[in-house]
Amino acid sequence: MSMSARHHTAVRDRREPPMPTVPTVNGADRAAVATSVAATVAGQRPQRDDRFRAVDNDRESEFIRALAAEAAAHLEGKPAHRILAWAAGVVPRFVATSSFGAESVVLLHMLSRVASHIPVVFLDTGFHFAETLEYRRLLAEQLRLTVLDLRPELSVEQQAQRYGPQLYRRDPESCCRMRKTIPLRTALSDFDGWATGVRRVQTPQRAGTPTVEGRRLGDRWLVKVAPLAAWTDDDVEAYIVRHDLPRHPLSAQGYRSIGCAPCTRVASPGEGPRSGRWSQFGKTECGIHLTEDGTAVRQTTTPG
Repeated sequence: MSMSARHHTAVRDRREPPMPTVPTVNGADRAAVATSVAATVAGQRPQRDDRFRAVDNDRESEFIRALAAEAAAHLEGKPAHRILAWAAGVVPRFVATSSFGAESVVLLHMLSRVASHIPVVFLDTGFHFAETLEYRRLLAEQLRLTVLDLRPELSVEQQAQRYGPQLYRRDPESCCRMRKTIPLRTALSDFDGWATGVRRVQTPQRAGTPTVEGRRLGDRWLVKVAPLAAWTDDDVEAYIVRHDLPRHPLSAQGYRSIGCAPCTRVASPGEGPRSGRWSQFGKTECGIHLTEDGTAVRQTTTPG
């Protein structure tokens, strides 16, 4: 063998192995999504679909995002309880999250009716109103929910010792990240998807919320489901009245959006429902519904 031939052989031997093929959404995948949605809308329980398992890297995220967008296209306009039932049946390891705030009872009541086995994650930040903690206890008991209380790594006292007292007054972004965003990411590491009560009319950032989307948390991509995305304030109120559901104790005092006590005030007449949150900072999101760069991932498609 000539020296030139040996050189080219060595170059070929040093080449990196080909990257594995990233799966793409094909006709069979679309048909499976359409079938599961149709079954759910008809009142049947859909079968679990391992295609909706969380993925661990960005290369594979294209598939889960496209599959979630396909589901969103089929589920748009469907009844909220059917959307929730679909997600609870199809996504392998599914959970709901709740702040047990002013509107939380709607999603929790639906969950108790269509998927009572699904656990609920509650971010116990250490700064909640006493009324919120009592409301959490009441709803868990009345609706027979399994609630997982999730607490930050640092207690309120430990956080004050490390970062100074009242961090929420100086740097609410850091406080929310430590007490909400990071704990939620840790909790969801054991799940493939989760349901939230986010609605499009709540804030401009939420206006494009799809019913289903692929969402990145840390280095994992999961399925995020918003059954109430299209609901108006009147829809929420009508549901609470129709089912005679207990209201958050602070609702009677004018609180329309209820989070941590130090960062929540009653919204003034004419203000948006979340304007009473972090009002001194022009902030309306704690971060758990935004991507890591502070924006919202939105991808839509149409069936077919």
